[in-house]
Amino acid sequence: MPHCIHARHLLREHGYRVTPQRLMVLEVIRTADHHLTAEEIHSALQERYPGVDLSTVYRALRLFVRLGLVEQRELGGGRRVYEWRTHPDHGHFLCERCGRLEHLEGALLEPLRLALERAHGYQVHRVEATVLGVCPACRNAS
Repeated sequence: MPHCIHARHLLREHGYRVTPQRLMVLEVIRTADHHLTAEEIHSALQERYPGVDLSTVYRALRLFVRLGLVEQRELGGGRRVYEWRTHPDHGHFLCERCGRLEHLEGALLEPLRLALERAHGYQVHRVEATVLGVCPACRNAS
């Protein structure tokens, strides 16, 4: 698991202990096929490790976001989801009806990056975007 090696190194490099709880939280996020709330991460951990409490999950998530291992997305209404940081540039489409969150590939964001750099002179380090709208399933249900 190369992601664990990188995570261990990064934690130690920044003076944090590599604890089993932290590694378990990372593993749940890394193996998920969708964005997870802290409560969903906690629930997944409870199946395997009943001793891990929700506050441990929240502390680990704050640390991982700060270190750049995990991305946090605000979905409105105080709802936050987390995902493993895989691609430097990517976006999301959030359906305002059903709450579905889909990935947008970085190639869709490239014209924005180029426009900001060429037309406006910005030095862009990273592009993140959340597009709000209605997904095809909800649109067809109307």
